[in-house]
Formats: sequence, C-alpha cells, structure tokens
Amino acid sequence: MQEPKAFEQLLLRQGIVDESKLERARSEAAKNNLSLVSVIPQLGFSRAEAVYAALADFCEMRFIVPSREGLDKGLAEKAPARFATHYGFVPVQERNGILVVAVSDPLNPQLIDDIRMVLKCRIEAVVTTPQEIVRATKELYGVGADTMERILIDAEEDGPVLTIQGVGVGADLGDDTIDASIIKFVNELILEAVQSDTTDIHIEPFEDSLRVRYRIDGILHQAPTPPSIQGFHAAIVSRIKIMANLNIAEKRLPQDGKIQASFGEDYYDLRVSILPTAHGETVNIRILSRSSMSMTLEQMGFSPEDLKLFNSLITKPYGIILVTGPTGSGKTTTLYAALAKLNSIDRKIITIEDPIEYQLQGISQMQVQPKIGFDFSLGLRSMLRHDPDIMLVGEIRDHETAEMAIRSSLTGHLVLSTLHTNDSAGAVTRLIDMGIEPFLISSTMVASVAQRLVRRICPHCAKPVEPDPALLRAEFGVSDSEIAGGQYRKGEGCEECLHTGYHGRIAIYEILPFTDRIKEMTVNRANAAEIKKEALLQGLRTLRASGWQRIHAGETTPEEVLRVTADSDAPGVEST
Repeated sequence: MQEPKAFEQLLLRQGIVDESKLERARSEAAKNNLSLVSVIPQLGFSRAEAVYAALADFCEMRFIVPSREGLDKGLAEKAPARFATHYGFVPVQERNGILVVAVSDPLNPQLIDDIRMVLKCRIEAVVTTPQEIVRATKELYGVGADTMERILIDAEEDGPVLTIQGVGVGADLGDDTIDASIIKFVNELILEAVQSDTTDIHIEPFEDSLRVRYRIDGILHQAPTPPSIQGFHAAIVSRIKIMANLNIAEKRLPQDGKIQASFGEDYYDLRVSILPTAHGETVNIRILSRSSMSMTLEQMGFSPEDLKLFNSLITKPYGIILVTGPTGSGKTTTLYAALAKLNSIDRKIITIEDPIEYQLQGISQMQVQPKIGFDFSLGLRSMLRHDPDIMLVGEIRDHETAEMAIRSSLTGHLVLSTLHTNDSAGAVTRLIDMGIEPFLISSTMVASVAQRLVRRICPHCAKPVEPDPALLRAEFGVSDSEIAGGQYRKGEGCEECLHTGYHGRIAIYEILPFTDRIKEMTVNRANAAEIKKEALLQGLRTLRASGWQRIHAGETTPEEVLRVTADSDAPGVEST
C-alpha cells in the first residue's frame, strides 16, 4: 500500500509524527517493502489506533475497535472464514440489510469491490488495525477456522473422507489434503497458545462437542474454535501423537510423550499426555518455555530479605532443602534457578527428574524410566557413586525415595527436592507419614520453602483503588499504620489480559529454616501447627504475609492472594 502525500501531511497536521520521524518511517517502509501505517507503530512513533484512525479520516470512513464493541457470532454465517482471512476483513455488525466489515487497507481500490463480490451483499467498510482484525477473527470464527473450512470443502470436492465410528468421527490420515490441513490446524492451535502465554492446552471430547481450553496464569479459559472441529477429533489426536512419537494405533491406554518446538527465537518443550475416556482420547499439552526455566533467583519474586536468606541456605555444604506447594506453583523453576546459582566448575551437580523440563548446561541430568525399573530411588543410589556435591530429586513421592534422599544428605551431599504439602511446616509431618524417623529429619533438614504463584495486575488496565481496611485487618493481620501508604491497584480488564485484570504471575514464598528449636520439636513429633507457631515467634514470614507485601506494592490484589493461600493460612495467623 503506497500512501499518498496528502495522507502524510495529515499525519503531520494531527501531530502523529514530525518531519524527522516521518522521514525515518518512509526509509524503513521502502527498505522493507512495508506500508507507512504499519511501520510507524513498529518504530514506536505512535500507537497503531492513532495511525489507523488518521487513515480512516483521510479515506472519509469510520474507525472502530471491534473487540470493544462486541461481535455478533451470527455474522460468521454471513462471511465464511476462508473469505475473511483471504481478503483480510472481519464482519462487525449488520444494519438495515448492510453488512459492516472492518478492513485495515482502505487505500486498496480493489479490496472493497472484491469483498462485495464474494459476499454477494451490500457492505459498508470501516477501518481498524491489523491486530484488531486478527483478534476479532479468532473471536468470531475460532482458532484455525479457515483451515477447518478448507478441509470440509476439499472433502466435498474429492469425495467422502470422514467416517463416523461410534461417538467419534475420524479422518483418513492417509489422504494428503486432510493430513496437511490437520498439520496446519494443530500448529495454529499450539502457536495461538504460545502467543497467549498458555501453560496447558486441554483437548477434551464429549458426546456432542470437542472442547479446547487454555490455562493462562493458572486459570482455564475456553479457546475459540469452530464447531466443525468435533468432526476431526481423531485426526487431531493422531497428529499430536505423531509429533510426540507415540503409538497412534493404541487408543485404550494412557500415553506420555514430548515435542520440541521453536517459534521465532524462542524454544519450547511440549509435554503431551493422552488419556482414554468414554468419548475418545483427551489430550493435555504442557507448554514449557526454556526462557522461563532459565530465570534467576533475583527474577523469581523473592523479597530482598527472603533472597538473602535463601541464598545462605542453598550454600550449605550438606543437608536437604524441600520446596513445597501444589502442582503448577513453580517449584521446579525455583529449583532450577537455585541450581543455576550454584553451578560452578568446582561443584558436581546431578539431577534425576520426571521428566527433564529444561536442559541445564554443565549439569548431569537423568530422567526416570519406570517401564524398565529406573525410578527415583534407583537413580539416587547410582548418583552417589559419581561423587556429586549437589543432587536434585524431581519429587519425593514415596518412602524409598524419601529415605534415599535423607541418607544422601547425611553422607555430605546437598539435596534439593519438591514435596506436595500445603505449607512449609507440613513438610515434617509429610515425611513422618512416609515412614521417615523424626531424628533423621532433624539431622538433615536445612529448610522447607512453601511457594505459590499469584497473578500480577495487568499493567495495561491497572487503576488505583482504595482497599477495604476491614478485609486487610481480618485476613492479613495488618494494622492501620501498615495499610497506609500502599500503592493499591486493580485491573479493569482489557484485551491484553482477556478481561481478567491480570497478566503474568509472580511467586510468593514462606521460608522455614530448621533452627535448633525446630529440630528439637521435630524429634519430639510436634505437629505442623505447633512447628509453625514456633516458627512465627522466630520471625517466619508466611505465604499470606509475603502476598501482603505484593498487595502493598501494587503488584497483585487481596482477592488473588486469598485465593492461592486459602489452604495454608487461617485468617490472622500472621499476627504475633
């Protein structure tokens, strides 16, 4: 698209760019064969909405933001996905028999005529940004809708290739057209998940539907997908199995595999789990970003005091340090950050994991293989013959693994591992429940660290708010003087955060060092509540107290901290 000189003058008059920025944008556009309106936002000279609004003024057309006005899902029938994606438009509303379509290239003289011809109806064109076209298309049609439509069209042209078998509908993967389209659709599904910072993709078959959900910042969201996706459930699962090197013929047993993928300069490990259900196989794809796994301890979210304490604990010459919390609370990421801190030429570090989530340079890593009898306990025994200084055990799950980890730490090794408990004090009772003698726990435990992930307030829509002092006093045990001066904020909800008010996550911690008094109580079989009470007297900062610091700094909300700490802290437990 070559913009007229008159449009450039309009940009100057409206103050969107000055002469020097306009000249720079012209140069970049010519060098990369791009349009001026796309280059100006890329260079950071102005927001895309301002540039395209000026373009709409120049063309004497309306400028709209479809995602703010709401989309009528019924319009998808008026304009098929294959046309919308091919011509780069999206239908936004219908008024008096006229279909309003949003475009981002109004200077293309042929575009509007082509759209009118393929839709065979009266249209009114309005202007929006290319990003809004992409966002609205996914919302209206679903991820990969044009691919699904192309499969169905090819199937009609080439003859029937879909067969109904019981409750499932399968596609013949031997057909080149179907196979290529399914490959494209699965790639689109994964790419959309990666671009929206998804941690898990859930593909779930039911009697009359196929549901796709993304877990973003710990919360599940329905992914927009075309209704026709149900007919290709078997083909989609088979494609994922092929990518993960699984047996596509086996549909009765659970299977686990791994996919390595790269998008641009970022690399991802995709852990695939297949489960047979009454209506077909359900798929979970865990997305592990190598960049997130390479975070440092300073980036994890420790307060300065907690970071200093944790650094002192992981430099102990021997003992065991446990990181506790539920699945998905970032325990492995914290341990990897600790190993990266400890990794040096004078230390031998070996890990045993299930699975290896990220390859660490300079560290020997093993993956358990239960099918051939290679489990955590066997791996631990083998580790000791290699004279390690530091050992990481992915998870302590049973008595044998716990006993081997404890005995390894007794013989002069620093052992790092994870354990499923609600808080730091619960690690003691959990190990005793596994059959470990209290005197062994007392002799080896360096610290227990509880961890949770809370959602950050979205920086794009955050607004200052006044907190509820009564709630803060009751749930966080803070005084009015502590409440004063906080930078309290809340996200109003926008496109960037999927209207949740949150974007991204940060960790909160509860670090319990095993002092002489805590060790004494462990030998005497004190319960978790008694140990925590004593730890509070010694200055323990609980998960909820750590969350309070984040609330006071304007990084998260009271509701979010209460949501993730409901199982670990009773109201007011922090007050001493």
